[in-house]
Amino acid sequence: MNNRDQMIGIYVHIPFCVQKCPYCAFNSIATVHLPSGIWDAYSDAVLRELSFHIAKRPELSDRMLETLYIGGGTPSLMPAEYIKRLVDGIRKTFPVSSGQSSGQEPEITIEINPGTITQLFTHDKLIFFKDAGINRLSIGIQSFHERGLKALGRVHSVRESLRCYELARKAGFRNIGIDLIFGIPGQSLREWEADVNKALSLRPEHLSTYNLTIEEGTVFSRRYEDGRLLLPTEDEQTAMYELGIDRLRSAGYCHYEVSNFSLDGLECRHNNRYWLAMDYIGLGAGAHSYVSAPGWGVRWWNESAPLTYIGQIKDSGHATAGMERLTHEEAITEGIFLGLRKIRGIDLDWFKDRFHISIKDSHRSRFTALEAGGLLYTTDHRLRLTTRGILIADTITVSLI
Repeated sequence: MNNRDQMIGIYVHIPFCVQKCPYCAFNSIATVHLPSGIWDAYSDAVLRELSFHIAKRPELSDRMLETLYIGGGTPSLMPAEYIKRLVDGIRKTFPVSSGQSSGQEPEITIEINPGTITQLFTHDKLIFFKDAGINRLSIGIQSFHERGLKALGRVHSVRESLRCYELARKAGFRNIGIDLIFGIPGQSLREWEADVNKALSLRPEHLSTYNLTIEEGTVFSRRYEDGRLLLPTEDEQTAMYELGIDRLRSAGYCHYEVSNFSLDGLECRHNNRYWLAMDYIGLGAGAHSYVSAPGWGVRWWNESAPLTYIGQIKDSGHATAGMERLTHEEAITEGIFLGLRKIRGIDLDWFKDRFHISIKDSHRSRFTALEAGGLLYTTDHRLRLTTRGILIADTITVSLI
């Protein structure tokens, strides 16, 4: 067992937003519908849920906290004192020597909507977040064009995005990620190029460039089906993706996952846990969890409605809505799906040690076809996508599944 096997990642889902973005399929509701006392009730429920999981699996309390990721929704809506309550409660649950053992302090991230910093609160909230133990921000800027923000239904402006980033630096944050979206309705390649160049001028430690996808059940999905949502063509979106890769790599960013780039040593450690099929516990309404034992792994997920979640936690200590035990074949498929998203690919020795089978023996005919088509290759005892394969990574992983 290596050091990372002795660690744990924690995800906390805060399902509240100022308003629901029309493209968003995440579990979230607008704050206009919230009752008074919700922050107290919700933070108490999250910590009680963690206590339930530790009581059920006491071996988890011996793990050292590697990462804590507070996502949503819009977690930056949550008053800072409740964020501190969550961070303190979670850190106290696990051994305090995690930073000494791993050589790094736990990575503690919160997602930020720029509007919640510049519109609803003073910049002091960022200082409070830092004092609470947050050491990494993920800022959902999405676009540096007002037209793009309006098309996405965002509640902030370009000016507020830039101001939020400036305030984060002044508050002392030295690990900041920016999210950008390409393939926005009406977006041109030139506009996307300007977005990338603007992001590079800020020099964040991490950049995520996501291709807009039309998720079932969203407002965008209904508009798309009705022919009211005009997106850039597939060729235009491919050109945007290629341009982003080229510019970010040229600027010194490491392309370490299909949609993610970082300066040296500043990959998102929490997301790496997902892609490497490591254990994590999800807390909050709709959160998912995964542990790699017993058997080939167990996954469970919570009730998605926040008030129902809180009520179930009060009644029984947990709000589990479903659970599945992975079969050997399912675990293999998931290991391939997640591993190929990493630009370095899948370590063949790790795969054989984990699943007791050679990766190419598991899907021999399909791997042979993908290699013959110039989409996959083996080097340094790793199986990885070629540059052309990266461009259609989702299609490839679907074909393997």
